[in-house]
Amino acid sequence: MTQATTPMVSVIIPTYNRAALLGEAVQSVLCQTFDDFELIVVDDGSTDNTPEVMQAFDDARLIHVRQENRGRSAARNRAIGLAKGRYIAFLDSDDLYLKGKLQQQVALLNARPDIDMIYTAAICVDEKGVPLERQVYQADAEGDIYRQVAFFRPVTITLPTVMIRREVLEVVGPFDERMERFEDTDLWRRIAKRFRIGVISEPTCILRTHSDNELASQDPQKITSAIGYYIAKIMREDGDVDRAFLKAGAAGLLEYYGRAFLTIPGWRRQGFLLLRKAIRFQPLRVLPICLAALRTLLGAAMRSAFGIAQGTAK
Repeated sequence: MTQATTPMVSVIIPTYNRAALLGEAVQSVLCQTFDDFELIVVDDGSTDNTPEVMQAFDDARLIHVRQENRGRSAARNRAIGLAKGRYIAFLDSDDLYLKGKLQQQVALLNARPDIDMIYTAAICVDEKGVPLERQVYQADAEGDIYRQVAFFRPVTITLPTVMIRREVLEVVGPFDERMERFEDTDLWRRIAKRFRIGVISEPTCILRTHSDNELASQDPQKITSAIGYYIAKIMREDGDVDRAFLKAGAAGLLEYYGRAFLTIPGWRRQGFLLLRKAIRFQPLRVLPICLAALRTLLGAAMRSAFGIAQGTAK
């Protein structure tokens, strides 16, 4: 592809102070087997040596822009505004594409005009690149899957695996810049409500777990606020969906994070508060929610006693 050619795909990477990982992420895109793309990297006000990392690349397909720190959703939206591709793909600056990722997804979108977004399975690894067997993102649900994705579970679509037709974003709008968490799930929800989703069951990406993105490294109050914002947004925007489903979904999301909080000793009070909110949405599930919480506490105690690492909740 030359600069004068309109690319088939626009790949978007937002980054903030991840110079140590960014270069590998960029390289994983540049070495794709499919080469008709542009790569837009938006530096969201990094204070590390991100500019030097980017200057090391000499590739006409690479576009590097810098902005004041406004958050990852604003950075992605800036890139979407610059994108020229027929299809839009995403990557986080700490993750990696496998070599055939773009080729597989372009081929499927070209062959399937009935679908407007694709997601895939993903491999999770630790900081040393060792696969995490307990942390796997599978991909099998397709078609009209709003109910499976609206509340993050049972189907979790990871952002780096996604490719979207450009016109879809013109219909549903970009990322919600007020969201610091669930902004990707929120976008998939809005897309799935109007469009059909395709799937590739094989992994096309590597997702890296490290000290910056583990649950315990984050702020429980910010996560709690983000959950509340997202639930309120769904209740407001999806009023045409039956209320029983919305309440069950809200309860499930609160229970998932409530139980995850229970595995971190300093977060248990916030965890119990989330579980109490879950019970308010589904009072008849008070017993199973409480029993599951008890199992989580016992499991956390056993892992602590035997020195077994906790899982990570994204």
